[in-house]
Amino acid sequence: MDSAQLQNTLKRLCKVMWEANVSNPITYVTQISYLLFLKMLEEMDTEQKEAGNGNYRSLFGAFKVGGSKIDYKPLRWSLLTSNPDNEQMLRTLRDNLPKLADHPLLSQGARTIFENATIVIPNGATLRRAVDILSPIWFMAEDADVKGDLFETLASDLGQQKRSAQFRTPRHLIRVITEMVDPKIGQTVCDPACGTGGFLIASYDHILLANTSSDFIRERSSVYGGTTKKGVGDKLTRKQWGSLQRTTFYGFDAESDFLRMAAMNAVLHQFDHSPLVHRDAICGGEDRWDETQFDVILMNPPFSGARSDTKRSLRIEKGDKYVLFLALALRSLKQGGRAGIIFPNGMLFGDTNSHLEVKKRLLSEFDLQAIVTLPKGMFEPYTPNPTCFMIFERTGRPTENVWFYKVDGDGSSLRKARRFGPQYRNDFPDLLAKWQTRATEEGRAWLVPARVIEENGYNLTLSALGLVEPEKVDHDEPEEILESVAAKEEKIFELITEMRKILLQGNANGTE
Repeated sequence: MDSAQLQNTLKRLCKVMWEANVSNPITYVTQISYLLFLKMLEEMDTEQKEAGNGNYRSLFGAFKVGGSKIDYKPLRWSLLTSNPDNEQMLRTLRDNLPKLADHPLLSQGARTIFENATIVIPNGATLRRAVDILSPIWFMAEDADVKGDLFETLASDLGQQKRSAQFRTPRHLIRVITEMVDPKIGQTVCDPACGTGGFLIASYDHILLANTSSDFIRERSSVYGGTTKKGVGDKLTRKQWGSLQRTTFYGFDAESDFLRMAAMNAVLHQFDHSPLVHRDAICGGEDRWDETQFDVILMNPPFSGARSDTKRSLRIEKGDKYVLFLALALRSLKQGGRAGIIFPNGMLFGDTNSHLEVKKRLLSEFDLQAIVTLPKGMFEPYTPNPTCFMIFERTGRPTENVWFYKVDGDGSSLRKARRFGPQYRNDFPDLLAKWQTRATEEGRAWLVPARVIEENGYNLTLSALGLVEPEKVDHDEPEEILESVAAKEEKIFELITEMRKILLQGNANGTE
């Protein structure tokens, strides 16, 4: 089964959930994910039994957990789904699935998937339709990249949630930033707002590729146009493999559903023994992770919202979330460590006390190596807001020069219906080529002394620094604006009138 067939299977599952009124993306993505991983658990169990290595112990037996005995046999996929009573099958799943969060043989990542698991599938008939779609597929036989594509599709639905302004980060942008930051084997990599784990996966792939012999490097087509290279890490020692799977990657997120998806991706990419922690990295009480520093920090923090209950170690009392996450990166980066962070453009021109404080600290104690401005539409269809990203290194010395690069195209249409192809402008290859030497080009790339930025009041926009002409904003004529407002008011009035008629009819029929 290829990637397209698996994704078609996913669409069928989504349709089953929608038709049962499980239509919130976070809800149906979570429900489908539970079923997918429960199916894969039995497949892994079967493969381990057939391997006959002498250490096999079924995942679906009875285990002592916290002084009591838990029997996981009812959760074996083939047994669960063979029950002809659909409602009983649903009750068994609801009652037993959360117990997997305490399973002693599961990795930390796998246990995270089932932490506080709740089945909200409304009836047994819906569950039966879903399991009938999944049962014929043997997921462990599928290529890891194909399974990865499946979960990327699943994660893309989850990324459409606009609460907390958390948007799914385009994977080709993640790869570009990861390549510029260049995490290496032996370093620790943290994403304090990890979402579904995009930066962690990209870092894992980047390290594998850097430690793969040329004969084992393969190319595969990318949905973002062109090809991407994949490695197998054949040059890594057993000890390096152990550290890569257990002590390299660290992910935090305050949203349990996003963290669950990150855990699923970690399981698929075999670093599921890494710490993935449900926590608020910028607010509330201090914990042991606030005292931990990392070699590499990569993230796309929430764009909107402000907090005043910040952690004391951030040295900022209140501010926009993305400003607080920058303060967190400044605190959590090791000496010699490097960070790559995506921001809304408000970070560039923001002049509140918190904005100015973190930018001053950034330029005086770190080497702000690059600011890359991205085109409008980079985060479509989630938000049209213009964005940028920064690369910086902890040196303990002031920044001397900042390299700026202006991206006008990412190889896509930059519209809500994102389309990729060679017909669209793509500046990313040029960005990566110029990055190595910090090359400059009129109208595209510049090297700006830090003192110029300080004299400019820490405004980091290209126009404020005189590098480009300020953008002209074309507004509609006043008459057109008034006509638009009048049309919307008329539509609202029509809807109110229609609702009143419905209410009156209901009262007339004796309903409340």
